[in-house]
Amino acid sequence: MQDFKKLPTVLTADELVDKVFRRAARAEGRTPKEKALNKLSTISNVSRDYFKKIITSHPSYENLPEFYREMVDVVVGIRNLKKALAALKWADGMIQRVISKGVREIKGGKNPSVVVRATYGRVASIIEQIDDELRFLNDAKNRMREIPLLLDIPTVVVAGYPNVGKSSLVSIISTVKPEVASYPFTTKKINVGFSDFGGRRVQIIDTPGLLDRPLSKRNRIERRAVLALKHLADVILFVIDPTETCGYALEKQLSLLGEIRTYFKRPTIEVYSKADMHSLGDRISYSAISGEGVERVVKEIEKKLEEVYSQTSTVIAPSGQTSTQEQHS
Repeated sequence: MQDFKKLPTVLTADELVDKVFRRAARAEGRTPKEKALNKLSTISNVSRDYFKKIITSHPSYENLPEFYREMVDVVVGIRNLKKALAALKWADGMIQRVISKGVREIKGGKNPSVVVRATYGRVASIIEQIDDELRFLNDAKNRMREIPLLLDIPTVVVAGYPNVGKSSLVSIISTVKPEVASYPFTTKKINVGFSDFGGRRVQIIDTPGLLDRPLSKRNRIERRAVLALKHLADVILFVIDPTETCGYALEKQLSLLGEIRTYFKRPTIEVYSKADMHSLGDRISYSAISGEGVERVVKEIEKKLEEVYSQTSTVIAPSGQTSTQEQHS
């Protein structure tokens, strides 16, 4: 599993320059030459250590489990991340060269104060050149914090059109308490909750609403839901709003259900939401307001998981990717 919440805050160019030079200002020495050399050494160490901390805090994105790799690409773009991290590595190398040149000049007899001023200017200029990359990395860190930390346990992914009642159901049957409001695309990110179904610890994932259109035309929010369905689901719980108060026709919702069944090939449970507003009986219906039918939904999840795990067991490879193996008695 990959916890992106551990990525550190990234300073802007101005903040980093201030940090480096403030530390250098504390350097002492018995002579002007020694003091100047200590200042340059401090700049070298502080900048090198800072760049190393930021660069090494990022994983090898090519070697991430498929879900995380694709999720990072959707959220911020792996190519952009690599480019920004490469810019930091470039700046680190350039600063070390500038520092080495300044040290040689001071040891060669040049005026220490003149060399230090010139070196400060060059170092500041190098850092300012990567300000965009520093800002991007900090923004990326904030956005990547939304990528959930997932466990190696049975997983139910809840899907459907926006505003059909997915989040309300998830908040009832699991520990997650997502923000719920009556407007489309309330769920902007993947929320993860947990529950015990039939004595089995289960991970329940609440996804952003999907629309019935080709994958290439889906926005970034929808693509997060697609990745959860593709890589994480042992069972899919598809929520349908037959009242159409979600703003989408029943026909379109059923078309999306058909697409999901065809594309993802996972055991799928179909349920109606808003049972207090209709009397349809061809699928399990529940009401998040009255609680009607919720127990039936839970029982159906337990049944489907039991069917899945009586035939297969989820195996997490060393890379973190999920596969299935037949159980042998």
